[in-house]
Amino acid sequence: MSSRQDKKKEYKMISNSGRNERIEEIDSGKRKPPTKQGIKERYWEEGKKHHPKAEIPTRIYLLGNGTIKELYKRYCNIIYGNIDWKSFIGFTRELIKQKIMI
Repeated sequence: MSSRQDKKKEYKMISNSGRNERIEEIDSGKRKPPTKQGIKERYWEEGKKHHPKAEIPTRIYLLGNGTIKELYKRYCNIIYGNIDWKSFIGFTRELIKQKIMI
């Protein structure tokens, strides 16, 4: 899977029940990061920053639908304050891999 994201695509957040299903799959070990490094470093483990219930992924999910740039602007300017672009992209990339952002 490419780490590049389509900056022009409007991403949609799955339903809350779908998100809860994905979280259960991650927590039970049925859904794992698609990279060796992600597995080794347990990116999606509860308590880690890329777990979908962690603070920043939850905030991004709550922003709703939009392009990556729209979501970033909403995150920084309207709701939560500053986060650097590279970090934001990392969080959205993991949400896409988790199939929470589609």
